[in-house]
Amino acid sequence: MNLTRRKFLKLTGFTLINAGLFGIDTGCGFAPQISDGNFVKDWATLQIDDIPIEYNDKNYSRVLAIGDIHGNYTRFMSMYNKVEVTENDLVIFLGDYIQGDKVGEDLKTLQWLMPNNEKSNFIMLSGNMEREALKDCFNDDGTLKENLDKKWAFAEGLKVHNFPQFTKKVFDFMSNLKFYFRITIDGKKFIFCHAGIKDGVAMEDQNEFTLMFNKEFYKEYEGDKIVVIGHRPVQTVYGKDVNVPVKVPDRNILMLDTRCKRLHGYSSCVNILTGEFWQSDKDW
Repeated sequence: MNLTRRKFLKLTGFTLINAGLFGIDTGCGFAPQISDGNFVKDWATLQIDDIPIEYNDKNYSRVLAIGDIHGNYTRFMSMYNKVEVTENDLVIFLGDYIQGDKVGEDLKTLQWLMPNNEKSNFIMLSGNMEREALKDCFNDDGTLKENLDKKWAFAEGLKVHNFPQFTKKVFDFMSNLKFYFRITIDGKKFIFCHAGIKDGVAMEDQNEFTLMFNKEFYKEYEGDKIVVIGHRPVQTVYGKDVNVPVKVPDRNILMLDTRCKRLHGYSSCVNILTGEFWQSDKDW
C-alpha cells in the first residue's frame, strides 16, 4: 500500500503518528525512526483498509476525520482540496468550526459547511465553540442577541450584514449537530467526538462536559475503543514543534486539533484506516 511519506517527530522514545494507532504490536514499539526522519507504516497488519466500510447501506473506501477549523477557511480549504474527497469517502468533522479572528473567514466556513452537512457521507459533530455560541449569541427563536461578545466574529458579521434568514440557518445548523458518532469496522469500535468520553459509561449517558470540554482526556482514558478527538491542540501537550495529528502513546486516542486558528498551526485530516494524513500548506 502506498502512503504519503511524511516527516515525524520522536518524543520520549515514541513517534507519535501512524504506528500503534490501534494498539497492534508491530514488533518494534510504536515506530522505528528511519535515519532520514521519514517513516511509512506497514498497515497491512490492520487488515481493515481493503474491506468495504458499510454505513447507512453504503460501502466506503476511506474513513476521514477532520480536526478543528476555528474559522480558518483558507487553511481548511488548502487541506481539503488535497484530500480529494469523493462520495465513496465517509467524512467525520470533529467540531469547533467557528471563533476565528476574521468575520469573512468565519462566515465562509459556515457557508461551506451547512450545505455539505446535507450529504449522506458527511457527519458533522458539535464542538464546545458551537455549544457556547448557541448560549452566548442566540435567543431561543434563533435570532441574535443584542449584546454580543467580540470574540464571536461570525455573529458580529451576521449582525452587521443583517442576514435574518441565514442567521436562522446557522442557529439550526449548530442546534442539530450530533455530539458523537460511532462505527465498528472489522470488529474494532471507533468513537468520534470533540473532546472525549468517560470510559464505562454508555454513549447516550455521556455528559456534555466530557464530550465537549474535557481537556485532560488524553491522559485519563484507558479504554479499548478507539477515540478520535479534536479540542486539545497537540502543541499544548507535546510542544510547539509537534504540529501533526498525534497517536497518544499507550492509549487508543488520536488527537487531530493542530491549532488551525493559530500561528504555526494547520488544518488536518486523517484516514483512520491507514494513518495517512493531509494538512494545509504552511502559511507563515
